[in-house]
Amino acid sequence: MGYPPSLKNSYGGQERRGVSGPPSLTQEQAMRLNKYTFFIPSMILLLAGWVFAQEDAPISIASSVDKATIRIGDLIQYQIIVTHAPDVQIQLPGEGANLGGFDIRAYEAHEPRKENGMIITESAYTISTFFTGEFDIPPTAVLYTLPGDTISQILMTEPIHIVVESVKPSEEGDIRDIKSPAEIPRNWWILIRWIGLGLFVLLSIVLGYIGYRRRKAGMSLLPFREAPPRPPHEVALEALGKLDPAGLDDPVKIKWFYSEVSEIIRRYLEGRYYVMALEMTTFEVLDGLKNVDVETEIQNAVRQFLEPCDLVKFAKFIPVERQHVITLQQAFDIVNRTKIVIIESELSSEITETEVSEPVVEAVPIETEEESK
Repeated sequence: MGYPPSLKNSYGGQERRGVSGPPSLTQEQAMRLNKYTFFIPSMILLLAGWVFAQEDAPISIASSVDKATIRIGDLIQYQIIVTHAPDVQIQLPGEGANLGGFDIRAYEAHEPRKENGMIITESAYTISTFFTGEFDIPPTAVLYTLPGDTISQILMTEPIHIVVESVKPSEEGDIRDIKSPAEIPRNWWILIRWIGLGLFVLLSIVLGYIGYRRRKAGMSLLPFREAPPRPPHEVALEALGKLDPAGLDDPVKIKWFYSEVSEIIRRYLEGRYYVMALEMTTFEVLDGLKNVDVETEIQNAVRQFLEPCDLVKFAKFIPVERQHVITLQQAFDIVNRTKIVIIESELSSEITETEVSEPVVEAVPIETEEESK
């Protein structure tokens, strides 16, 4: 029978025939066999030592999940619990742990607690995935160092099988029809409050506008019964009666007297002919009287009165003492000639408006104190 090349002897590479028993080995084959014979028992001893070391090590690890079957997108609570002696130092994987096809949504490391002389350290992961199928949470490594040792060793968790299902379709079939709009109950109290608020705002705007118009017109905000206004000639005659032309020896008093008597007559002309005499120049006052068809004689009398007053007020002119009396008398004459007189007839209650005809008082030319001397 023939032998494989590895069992050929050293005699010229020829086969031995007719010899019973096992074939002899070459030197190279014997050395290789001795090498494997030494390596295999060594690996067995190391593995056995590692197993015994794990069993005797003062540390253990456990992992768990709250549910092994989920739907796509659901959250899983994955927990790692390490129980170790107080003198054993550990290092958890933290947020950077490799959990395979699962995404870490949140991570929380609990404070270590002591039970039965051992330290329990927990870390919790909130994980999820958006793929369907069967997945395994791979083993997670925890490093630990035994007392008196400087080399860190590794402790692995067991893999956990997770089934991820797709969202099941509705049992009612395809897309359902749109629901009818939901009817919201009407709250009448809220509507009444909004209406009341709107009316209050509208009333405030109206009252504010009325108050603004009354204040602008010089009237009080709240209306009340007022006495009828006095005729303008009564007001003018009363004011003129309070003026005294005697003893006007001071230029300041003279200017005040002529300003006052001029203002009284201008205010009277406003009330009598509705000409804004207080805001007009003498020329404008005369033009206004002409526009309301005042007699020419009255216009001349007003001009002869106002022009000397303007000289005293604006040109610092000082008239003689008797001119003060004449100016005051001219003012009285203008009011008396143009005032309205109400005549009540005995046969009827008709009221007629007339003007009192009195002789015109000619104005005396003004003389200064120097001319009189």
